[in-house]
Amino acid sequence: MTSFSIAAIVPPTIYYSKVGLELGKIVFESRKMSPPSLATFQSYFQPLLNALKNPRALASSTTSTASSLSPSAMLNQLRGLSTQQLASAGVVTAEVIGFFTVGEMLGRFKIVGYRSSDPHGHH
Repeated sequence: MTSFSIAAIVPPTIYYSKVGLELGKIVFESRKMSPPSLATFQSYFQPLLNALKNPRALASSTTSTASSLSPSAMLNQLRGLSTQQLASAGVVTAEVIGFFTVGEMLGRFKIVGYRSSDPHGHH
């Protein structure tokens, strides 16, 4: 096992975090995204806070939510999506797959295939 110094990896970590932040800003602006308002934030997290205060209510809401997640209800929601919504979902899916793939390549230090500790059989 190789030893490394934490001090040696701090500058690259700071650099790449700044690069990631700037890339995030570019994507944020190009997609015309904006942070949620305080009212929107509270409306999403108020049910969570209420569930933590009253866990028994969570059980009853879980059964009602499970009934609305039936396959036919989900299929009807999917059929009701516009072409623009489907295209946007496709673009986001492609972005996620792309970022995952690049992360895998960087993590393995290889573009194709996985490393193996088994000896290679030469023919």
